[in-house]
Amino acid sequence: MIVAADAALWDQLYDVPLLDRLGPAQDEIINHVAQVNAATGVAAQPASTRVDDGFHADVRAAMAAMPPSVQVLLDGVLLGVRYARRLGSSAISDIVVSGEGVILGVVVALDVDAFEARTANAWATWKENTPFAPQPGYRLEVQIAAPGDDNRQRALQYLLLHEFGHVLAAGRGLLPEWWNAAQVMRDADDYHYLPLAWQITPALQTMPLPENDFPLRADIAYYQAPRLAASQMRDAYAQLQGANFATLYAATSMHEDFAESFASYVHAIMLQQPHRIRIFHDSTLLLQFDGYWEAGRSAAKRRLLEQLLGS
Repeated sequence: MIVAADAALWDQLYDVPLLDRLGPAQDEIINHVAQVNAATGVAAQPASTRVDDGFHADVRAAMAAMPPSVQVLLDGVLLGVRYARRLGSSAISDIVVSGEGVILGVVVALDVDAFEARTANAWATWKENTPFAPQPGYRLEVQIAAPGDDNRQRALQYLLLHEFGHVLAAGRGLLPEWWNAAQVMRDADDYHYLPLAWQITPALQTMPLPENDFPLRADIAYYQAPRLAASQMRDAYAQLQGANFATLYAATSMHEDFAESFASYVHAIMLQQPHRIRIFHDSTLLLQFDGYWEAGRSAAKRRLLEQLLGS
């Protein structure tokens, strides 16, 4: 939760067209991320930054190419996409509140370092390898863009779709709000998205439904020291194929589940872009993971997203 130093300045951002709510991260964002990183043991020291005209144009174009229904939903809740460095992840999203605790909207901070020198497939491949410690001969490759479209703009678009999933989940009754304490959670069936994959235990922990859990899930950790070896890539994705998560990242929490489902649905179904993971040992293909939205295990989530997006 980011507390606005001047709520009026933040509220005025809604007067700016959606595609122009871009710029260096405000001090409140940087201070908030620094506090979170310190509390969670993340060494990254965030800083606001300006970007060159080319990077700014890529962010704007990535948003402009999103489906109109996505842009309409964002217009009344997204306070902007702000530029930073050393966030500790590719981006963060959080609510902004006034000093009195009134929610003003949601803001996204984008880590420029993660995208300055990476194309779409290079960025996605880097991200999907972070849960696994490298081992000779093993590699995981991700394709989220066709060869002629493999550029930074497409990488930014996929990342922003993920963050916009967080933005659009806020206040819609899809999930327990991430900024609230567990004690105020309602019953699982009171939420629209949560019971499709998750349950709330008597101890107020959110866990996958029994049929949706898998042995390696608890060791999946992105953007930090890996807990799995590269030799476990195939097993992790083979187990994932038995669950209803769209991606491995989705299996890490209910909020990442919705954000990943939203991003991959818009990307693969609405924008008709590829989304394929291939795992190799030397030159041997061990496993290919794709076609999630055509599989029966995605049906309930697909219906919800179709209703949300009018697709």
